[in-house]
Amino acid sequence: MNMSQDDLTAVVQAHRIGHLATADSLGVPHLVPICFVYDGYAIYSAIDHKPKRRTGYGMKRIRNIVENPRVAFLIHHYEEDWQQLYYVLIRGTATILESGLERQRALLLLEDKYVQYRERQLAQGDGLVIKLVPESIQRWGWQDAPVHLPA
Repeated sequence: MNMSQDDLTAVVQAHRIGHLATADSLGVPHLVPICFVYDGYAIYSAIDHKPKRRTGYGMKRIRNIVENPRVAFLIHHYEEDWQQLYYVLIRGTATILESGLERQRALLLLEDKYVQYRERQLAQGDGLVIKLVPESIQRWGWQDAPVHLPA
């Protein structure tokens, strides 16, 4: 999959869901689907209003990031025509934003992307935000196949 950095950014930004992989201090993996926004520098995901067994620092993904900030994030595209398959795997370091301008900006970006967040006024809440700064980006796609952005 040959694409420029701008093309790669556009592909990541166009996806509506990604999968965040974390691991605890013993290396036990945990994988969850997340809503996210990518500003070309970092990926942000809010701990939102959807029902969860635990909240805040009690959540497994948050506890894992505190114990082991090394994470992976995956977006992918599947079609029955396998020549259209691709994925982008991003590895990096995650931190938890509790407050501040960067957290507020991330929440507003998430509201811009997801109407559900806008309707719930996500940026008015006090939820945590996960910030992932990419350190490596691995992309794969069928040789020379065009990447189709999600609608």
